[in-house]
Amino acid sequence: MSLTENLLDWLLDPGDPSLRLRVLVELLGRGADDPEVLQARHAIPGSPAVRSLLKSMHPDGYWTQKHAQTGVVSGAGVEYGAFATTHFCLAYLAELGLDSSHPQVALAAERYLGLQQPDGDWWQHLSCLQGYNLRTFIRLGLRQDPRLQRTVDLLLSSPRRDGGCLCDLHELKRPRSKSCVRGSAKALLALAELPETWDHPRCRELVDYFLRRGGIFRSKNQGELVNDDMGRLSFPLTWRTNAWEILLGLSRMGYGEDERLAAAWMRLEGQADADGRCRLDWTPSQCPWKVGQRGAPNPWVTFYVLLAQKWRRAAVRLD
Repeated sequence: MSLTENLLDWLLDPGDPSLRLRVLVELLGRGADDPEVLQARHAIPGSPAVRSLLKSMHPDGYWTQKHAQTGVVSGAGVEYGAFATTHFCLAYLAELGLDSSHPQVALAAERYLGLQQPDGDWWQHLSCLQGYNLRTFIRLGLRQDPRLQRTVDLLLSSPRRDGGCLCDLHELKRPRSKSCVRGSAKALLALAELPETWDHPRCRELVDYFLRRGGIFRSKNQGELVNDDMGRLSFPLTWRTNAWEILLGLSRMGYGEDERLAAAWMRLEGQADADGRCRLDWTPSQCPWKVGQRGAPNPWVTFYVLLAQKWRRAAVRLD
């Protein structure tokens, strides 16, 4: 895949200022004072996706969702599973380019951080939730909040024999079970935002967990995908994972050109059409942020695949 002029025009559609900002800054390297960057950033709070998400927020700073089958309403706490509750909506807003300087985002972020457990966990030591929330709050500009450091410390002090991540929920069901690739991927993507952790033994174990399996394959069968997630492209980020998430995380840390990832890159890049666009295979039907139609070329998915490739080319870790 290459960033052709036609592909770039498609990604820079003024109708989506959030994606336009991300492309300008993260793919093209434009500075914060660039006129087009300033224009896109100014347009984000008034965009339909942002306005819809903020309108649905409870005045006290949280989002709720009614379960389609049971009718149970969740979201005021740290409930996990739906796609429109607080931690998801905060992640969507961070993805869309808002940060804690926005008063509603600041209110919701503070409230949710206040639900954190003393050890830095939120619920049943779900590694996917820890990594997911960590990345969200970093993107919201809250890296220096000491509560976030507790989550970083927790991730780095939770070793497993195979180097990946798991949680109490699955450990109680099957003691000494293998790590969860979804939770491990979320932890990897979060730690990729924190260069100060990359030489930590626990971070290196996590990197090795993925390199041993070629990124997206079963550890004992390198020709078989580790799960169905790896064969489809989904967005926005939820508890599922993507091949591009893993390759982006590893590339951010400097491992993108590791020869063990060659087959994973080939599969990922092979999913683009003749114009370099990647399709959206799956998006949650209950998601309040409507990112596009399943089965159609999607600019957000394409952006992330291109971003992973950019980081692959940017640095090679020699140790």
